[in-house]
Parts: sequence; structure tokens; C-alpha cells
Amino acid sequence: MSEKLAYNLSETSITVFYEGKPYTVRNDNANFSRLRRALLDARYDDVGELLDIKSAVEDFVEGSLEVKDEVVYYNGHRLHGVVVDKLLDMLRAGLKDSTPLTNYISRLLENPSANSVEELYTFLGYKSLPITPEGKVLGYKGVQKDFWSSTGNADTIVLQGETNERHQILNEVGATIEVQRRCVDDNKDRHCSYGLHIGSYDYADGWAGSDGRLLLVEFDPQDAVSVPTDCSFQKLRVSKYTVVADLTDSRVELNKIVYQPNKPIYGSNEDDGECEGSCDDCECDYEDEVTDEDISRLELRNYIENKLDEGIQPSLNLIASLKVCRDEGWRCKDVAVIVQDLGFTLNESDDVALSAWTVS
Repeated sequence: MSEKLAYNLSETSITVFYEGKPYTVRNDNANFSRLRRALLDARYDDVGELLDIKSAVEDFVEGSLEVKDEVVYYNGHRLHGVVVDKLLDMLRAGLKDSTPLTNYISRLLENPSANSVEELYTFLGYKSLPITPEGKVLGYKGVQKDFWSSTGNADTIVLQGETNERHQILNEVGATIEVQRRCVDDNKDRHCSYGLHIGSYDYADGWAGSDGRLLLVEFDPQDAVSVPTDCSFQKLRVSKYTVVADLTDSRVELNKIVYQPNKPIYGSNEDDGECEGSCDDCECDYEDEVTDEDISRLELRNYIENKLDEGIQPSLNLIASLKVCRDEGWRCKDVAVIVQDLGFTLNESDDVALSAWTVS
């Protein structure tokens, strides 16, 4: 298609009129940045492929994964945006096997806490953390230069791992650390609290500092407990993890969607096809900087999707009462705008107050 397309760009979504139909792509979609770049560069021939999300998934559907009406399901359970985006990222990276994601979803659904599952969506939404072929997730941890944890807790029951007289835990490469799940705080609103902590690269690197060690760790989604609401959702409490590698010397963040065992953790620039110049001057994939408001919107979207999955259409008043909305200063009129930007339908009515309008 060489003709110019009608479209509307905003910070939160892109609406394109393609072959007589409007398509809206939100900023939490794996194709958002690619689609925006294609439109700005007038590469209209690429737009159709970037909009056809359903076909991209259908071409690689297998096992218990199913696409129906552009919604992805696993064993009948609707998957939320972060999981769907991870699947799309994997497929567009050239993977022909969705087994890693299938295994990841299976492990995630084994988590005994519904709150933990919901919060894990938010944590993985901050950074697209790699997963292993077995479906586990790779994250980062900062410790002291001697591999001991920075702090210890006498009340923590350690099931696996070496401790010292100060109740610190040794994090040598290859070690598996496990504590009783009840020894991990499941209240996300208690920020600095007890439990094993894993973070995004930025968070863990800052925690390690110039004198500490930056470690790569692996955890099972079913062992995730809570995601504290401070630090822009960059840290996670778990009950078990394994130390995979010491990244202190390289200090390089993983850039692979799936970590392959028995291969170097980091690919060279030549292998990865990365450019050396600014992404503004080429067509390579890039990610926009994530802001605190982006994280808040992601948390809001996850909450609404969970309510809709339960058959509940939340009111603007209910949504505005959430802590994330109070912290951002979002009132009902602000929430009304945001939920529509996120792609939800606002059920307006002249018979009730705006605060009673529902979202579907």
C-alpha cells in the first residue's frame, strides 16, 4: 500500500484507518514503537503486518495457547497484556517454538496467590525480563562484594542456603536460596520489608553500587510473592531463587527474550544486529523511556482487566479509590480520560453521576 493512511498519534495510543477499518494500538503493545516509527517514516507497506496481531499469533499457536477474537487464552484463561506482549516479542524475534512461554504460563498459574500473579504482571511490565526454555524468569540482585546479602533477618526460616551469625545469606554462583513462603511479606504497600528480593537491572545495579556485586538470578513464577509499590515496581519479593551468574565485571543488561542454556549470556553487537548509532537514525527496534505514570497506567489496566475477567464492570469511583490513583492525584474525571486512552469503553449515562459510570 503506497497511499498515505489516516492516523492519530498520542503518547498512549495510535489509531490507524487501514483498509476501511479503524485499528487502535496501545502503548503497552509490543508493536507500538514499531508502528509509530513506520508511520513517521511513511513506510505504509509495513503497517498491515504491524496491525495484524491476531495473525502473528495464529501462525504459531500450539498446545494450550489459543487466539480468539484477538484475545489470547491458555487453557481457557484469558491472558493479560504483559504475557501476550511477551509472546508477540518472542514470535517477532524469529522463534518458531512457543514452549518457553507455555512453560512460563503454566508455572505462573501454579502460584497459590491471585494477588501475586497480578503483581507479577506489573513487575514484568516494567522491563521485559528474559525467560528460560523451562519457563522461569531471569532477574538481577545486588549483594556485597563477598557475595553475602546486605542484610539479614533472624526471624527468616531459611530452607536452602548458607547463613552466617548475622543471618545474612551467601549468594555464590550456583547456589539455590529458599525461605518459607510465610517469611516473605505479601503486602505490597510495605516497602522495605522481609523476604528475598530480586530487581530489574537498574534497581539491582544501583543496590550493588560500585563496591558490590551484580548477580543474575533465576526464579520460578510460582514462587513470586509480592511487588512493593515503591521504586516504580522495579523489585520483587520471592521465596526462592537460584544464582545463575556474576555480572559484576560486565555490568551489561540481558537483551535476549529467551535465555538459551550452554550459550554465552550476552550476544555480540554483530550477532544481535544492534546499531552503533542513535536509534533515531535507523530502523532498529527501540523502547521509549518508561515513566512513573506509565507504570501507574499499567497497574490501572491490570486492575481493570482482572475485574472484567471476574465479570465486574468497575465504576470510576471504585477505580479512583485505588491507592495508585490517590498517589497520582487522579480523580473520577481524570480516570474517565485514562481508561479510554487505555482502550476500555466508558459506559456513560445521563441518569447517574459521572463517578457511577462503569468501565467495560
